[in-house]
Amino acid sequence: MANSLDTVNTTLFLLSFPSELLTFEQNLERNHLSAAGQQLIDREEHLYGRISEVVQPTTEREKEKEQLSRDRKGLLSHIDLAVKSSLSPDKDSLEVLKSAVKAILQEEEQDRRWLKQESKQPFWRPSECRRHHDTVIQSLVEECMVNAELPPEESNKLRSSLQRDICGKGRRLQEDLLRVVKDVKGCYPEDMDICNLYGKMYHQAFSAGMRKIAEYGLGMIDCSYLLHWVNVAYPEILQNLELTKAINPEALGKLLTEELTTHLENQYLTHQETEVQTLINKVLNVEEQAWREGSVPELRDNCYFSPLAIDVIQFVHAAFESVETVLGDTSKVQMIACLLKDFLNSYKKFQEKVLKGSNNRNSGTVIVANLSCVEQFRDYIVKKADLFPVDIKECCLSIVADMKNCGYRYLTSPIHKDLKSQYRSLGTPIWLEKKHVFEKLLEGINKHTQDVTGLTDSCHQELLSQLHLEVTVEYVRRLLKRKIKLRDKEMQEQAARSVWEDGQRLNQLFTEAGSREEWLSDILARIAEVLKLQDISSIQLEIVTLGQAYPDLSDVQVTALLSLKSNLSASAVKRIKKTLLDIQDTTSSQDGPSFFSKVLGFH
Repeated sequence: MANSLDTVNTTLFLLSFPSELLTFEQNLERNHLSAAGQQLIDREEHLYGRISEVVQPTTEREKEKEQLSRDRKGLLSHIDLAVKSSLSPDKDSLEVLKSAVKAILQEEEQDRRWLKQESKQPFWRPSECRRHHDTVIQSLVEECMVNAELPPEESNKLRSSLQRDICGKGRRLQEDLLRVVKDVKGCYPEDMDICNLYGKMYHQAFSAGMRKIAEYGLGMIDCSYLLHWVNVAYPEILQNLELTKAINPEALGKLLTEELTTHLENQYLTHQETEVQTLINKVLNVEEQAWREGSVPELRDNCYFSPLAIDVIQFVHAAFESVETVLGDTSKVQMIACLLKDFLNSYKKFQEKVLKGSNNRNSGTVIVANLSCVEQFRDYIVKKADLFPVDIKECCLSIVADMKNCGYRYLTSPIHKDLKSQYRSLGTPIWLEKKHVFEKLLEGINKHTQDVTGLTDSCHQELLSQLHLEVTVEYVRRLLKRKIKLRDKEMQEQAARSVWEDGQRLNQLFTEAGSREEWLSDILARIAEVLKLQDISSIQLEIVTLGQAYPDLSDVQVTALLSLKSNLSASAVKRIKKTLLDIQDTTSSQDGPSFFSKVLGFH
């Protein structure tokens, strides 16, 4: 009975162990590294006296110690190999790595046990397996980065061996870190923070390689490529969603020192500045030379064409994009924006030369062609406003606005000169008595609008809008010259009808021709209403309404307008003006369009 019970107990004991009890050598051969490591720790405990055993002869113990030391070297060699193979894609390597990590942790725990003992410890204690593990990973990473290469089909797309080297290292870093996060991470306990360790090692290796490259005398193409990796490509790799779950990119820092990065960026920006400046100045020089030689701009679809704006915008925008691509920061494009500002100032001086040399037979066509260029510059600056510092943007827009006004004024001045005799009759008794006075003005305007050619559709519309405004300004200026006295209600109502009808017909002519300034008809309609009204309070209200709609209405202009109504007393005029002044003092709205500030010289 006792023998049967012993047999059962022995069977149960054996079942609690693996079906096959392996020796250290067998565990090592099968890469059961944690089991092999535990066997060595058990032997260490036995040989170094912390476990009570039968005393062995000294010679025999020394032999066992020597064998234990040799076996430890064999185990550590296998652990090293497992760590070095950790980036291999096969599952067997990962299983071996798990066992190796467990063996390392067992060694670390044994180190801690010995630190608590007063007896003499083995010469290999503390083994510092974890520190050695980190050193092995560092060597592995450095070797991977040194041997990093691109596939031939990708390598051939790059322009230099330096670019292939940088891209190869960057690609290897990205692929290996993703493998660490996806596969290797699961072989380690969380407190070992293995992903950040690998991230740090790869960052250091990549950084060392980039510093070595940066210290060479780099050509501009390679300098740009290196800066792109430092500022854009590498940060984008670290921001990969899979990586950010396990690796803290902020803790890694920059690839290059701030001093070295600044040096390279200054080199790059200086080159960009010089190159862009040379290109855009050449474009302007070609334009000016063609004008001096009397060349007439090319006609495209019946419009005079200059490639100046297209070429300059192309060069400037390419520089903007290059700076953003290479430096990853739009705030550093200010220098390019300043170049455009300087160019526009030079361009404006060229326009002034053309305007002064208007006797040249091609000056008119050059102005027409360049109006389209000015429009393109304005549209580009507005569309890309985020690329310009506020002060630079405002300066650029101010320059192109001046150029636009000068250009259109050049085209409208001959028209006004031709219409001068018709203008002269406006606001006079003849104008009030004879309808044909305004008819002649309309006929003259219509003829000139038909004669305008060579402009693009948008510039043609801009010209007509400008002419519409200028004719209306001249109309109001002639009225305010007070060459007619509206003595009674009948004359005032007659004048009011004439002004209202003139405004409607003028607006119809210009809007049908292409003007966008339909609001100008409102000016004459409001003036007509002031002329028609007889009740002081109503006139007062209408003047206030006019002043609120057009905040640039001046006291002198109100006086001139009310003076047309010669039956108004001085006190009434004074009261009306005071009401307007009070309203203007209490309101700060300047949202209305600018009109009356253009009405000058009517005294």
